[in-house]
Amino acid sequence: MCIRQTGKQLMLGVLLIALHALLPDGAAGAPVVNSFEGDRGPGLEVCNSNGAPIHCDRAEMDIATNGKQVVQITWQNVNVYDTSGNLLKSTPLSELIRSAGLDPNLSKGNGRQFEPHIVYNEFIERWIITVTCKNDCTLVSAASDATGAWGGTYLSCLHGGSCLDRNPAVKLGYDKNGVYICGGHIGDDNPATVPGVSYDCFALPPEEVKAIAQGTPPAHVNRSHNMPLDIVPAVDHNQSKAASAPAFFANKSCDRAAQYACQRSTNFSFHWIVNTFTWSGVTGTYNSGGAQQVIKTDIGSKENKWLYNSPCCGPTMSVPQSGSEITLRAAASHRLMNVVQHGSHLHGVLGSGPCTESCGSQGADANNILVWVDLDCSDSAACVVNQTAKISSPDYHVEFGTVGVDDAGNMGIVGTSSSARENMSVLLWTRRQGDPANTFSGPTTIVAGTQPYTCLNRKNMVPMGNSAGTLTALDPVDRETLWATQQWANDAAPCVWNTRIVGYKVAPAKR
Repeated sequence: MCIRQTGKQLMLGVLLIALHALLPDGAAGAPVVNSFEGDRGPGLEVCNSNGAPIHCDRAEMDIATNGKQVVQITWQNVNVYDTSGNLLKSTPLSELIRSAGLDPNLSKGNGRQFEPHIVYNEFIERWIITVTCKNDCTLVSAASDATGAWGGTYLSCLHGGSCLDRNPAVKLGYDKNGVYICGGHIGDDNPATVPGVSYDCFALPPEEVKAIAQGTPPAHVNRSHNMPLDIVPAVDHNQSKAASAPAFFANKSCDRAAQYACQRSTNFSFHWIVNTFTWSGVTGTYNSGGAQQVIKTDIGSKENKWLYNSPCCGPTMSVPQSGSEITLRAAASHRLMNVVQHGSHLHGVLGSGPCTESCGSQGADANNILVWVDLDCSDSAACVVNQTAKISSPDYHVEFGTVGVDDAGNMGIVGTSSSARENMSVLLWTRRQGDPANTFSGPTTIVAGTQPYTCLNRKNMVPMGNSAGTLTALDPVDRETLWATQQWANDAAPCVWNTRIVGYKVAPAKR
């Protein structure tokens, strides 16, 4: 295992409250931000070489924290920092997978691991990684120190399989009662999403997850087939959650008529889809309160408000950037990036292309948008939209929004932006508990891109971000600081992608 020590990295944190006069109306209470550089891409020579990593051309970043360490994962490395940005240890992800007794090489086609997720589960004090590899790997740390040993298992292969071993990516969530993992299953079907592919979901008892680090696979995987495509397990930090309270899984519905319609649709009036899992000892029941929920998107869920459109622009679904005719493929920003539960409410952010005509109350846009939803699941079998809002700009495209909620109910959304006048940048929108309904303040620019990002793949496209989704982590110690990571553009060399790590607090409303 490769260990690399560095001196203190240059801190780029600023007090954005001092910039209040420059922010849009309503942005009072702007957050305090600490941001520093994360992993960076290997460059054109590596990405064009024989046996190059399958997703060499994008970062696929994700992040987690235990309050002392901040861990960023990309397809390339697992980097452990302290909360000030000092790099404590860097390990190639393929090496970490092998050290856990698993194989990073894909079982179908050529290439190594891709599309990873990481969480720190404060209830069992363990780090958990999911990643597409030989058979969709699950890794668990042996202790709360991420620089220590890890163990792993091929979760989907247990108890007779069938093994899941290819795209779509593996999703990851947890609460006090369990750990929840969902991965794509070709050939299965769910009536809310496209035919021919769905997800399998697994609900794992916490103590059995801890045992994975010592080489003991879980005896109870609580597997459900035929779950909706792109379903996302919620992360719930509630320390008082009842053993009988369900875990939630959410996504959007898709047109079933057109090919690839979860990504490629025009003015599709989608629904929110919610499934649940309720524990009974080490086993449990999916949707114990009834059937899978299909929920209309306007407030009160009496009718639909939002229209999903293919991400802009053109056949490659790519957005412009300053200083280059090469465009950035934003197509992967078509799903919920993450789902956070706070109390009985679920929060998520969906990326969509613009609606340009017949848009109804949504309104027309020229650029990609984000849609935030707050689902009230006080009745766990009948969730309803409590609040919802569109985040958009006439000046730039927004993508890959990831939402976080602190212990007091304040929240932030961190996403990327790009336009013909700017390079790929990282933005933050915030909402304080008690702010006017259906509103966010901002954006605040976390870091502005300085160069166009170029790395043409074999399909003559330049992908970006993380198509698997990007989580926002809550510091489990202070329960105020939210951590996120995104890709941005800061290097003129082809295939040298950059990532930024940001920790922020949302200032409380003035009394």
